[in-house]
Amino acid sequence: MNVSSKVPRSFRGGSVLEYLAARFTYLSESTWQQLIKDGLIWCNGVICVETTKVSQGDTVRCDLPDFTPPAVNLDYTILYEDEWLLAINKPAGLRVHSRGKFVNANLIYHLRHVHQPTFPEVNLVHRLDADTSGLVLLARDKVVLSDLARQFAEGLVEKRYLAVVEGRPVPAGATICLPIGPVRDARVPRYCIDQVDGKAAVTHYKTARVLSDRYSLCELHPETGRTHQLRVHLAAIGHPIAGDALYTMNDDDYLDYRRNPSPQAGLVRQALHSHQLQFLHPVHQKRCTLTAPLAADIEQFIQGVTEVDNRFA
Repeated sequence: MNVSSKVPRSFRGGSVLEYLAARFTYLSESTWQQLIKDGLIWCNGVICVETTKVSQGDTVRCDLPDFTPPAVNLDYTILYEDEWLLAINKPAGLRVHSRGKFVNANLIYHLRHVHQPTFPEVNLVHRLDADTSGLVLLARDKVVLSDLARQFAEGLVEKRYLAVVEGRPVPAGATICLPIGPVRDARVPRYCIDQVDGKAAVTHYKTARVLSDRYSLCELHPETGRTHQLRVHLAAIGHPIAGDALYTMNDDDYLDYRRNPSPQAGLVRQALHSHQLQFLHPVHQKRCTLTAPLAADIEQFIQGVTEVDNRFA
């Protein structure tokens, strides 16, 4: 199976082995090393050796051996359907699109080729991280796709998330205006507050419920749509999202965690849920409000935290 990827800025100047081992952790470093030795890795069309350096924008192509598709959580539900749109309540642990070994194990592939009936015409309007649950909007028409993409780009779609965060935010509600950019020279792609080169990012938050001395449930309303915006902003104010290993660990610890996952604060993923979307229907020209109930694993975590707090009150 041939797969390819573009090298992001954070890997500028590193070796192709470092790049592959850090970014694609589903194979061990020794496995990537052997694939390079076997001449199965190319950079910009040239066969690599272990010391080959990669730069931002390079195309790295891998001729991977066939493997059994990974097990993913396909327990999604269709919350809304008409002849122009689909709205899906996506579970955590399901990628929305193809990447690496997930070429067939993703939401868009399943909807187009496996779901009954199939939806061969659907396209993603926006994306969620694999481990973020909740609402995903898809278009069944190219014109509708273009219109909704414009609404997202112009900030006309109201997005509301629910998240369990560490601690008790003070004040209980506020606006976070901190620019975001990629972490330079990180072995694991991630983002940070970058006051020099970062892009403007605005998040409104409100504490919906104090769960215990350690955790709170917050409503989040991002005005902008930067990659990992909510995760970065909450970590920046000292209240990272519960279970978010990427933004509470350094590179080495995170890579170890990915190889041997263990629950973080009782969770196996960040406690972040896409709860509600409001937008103008491109055909009906009426305001639509779609809501996805909070994911069961987050509900169970909240119940467990609350029970422990009550027990020691």
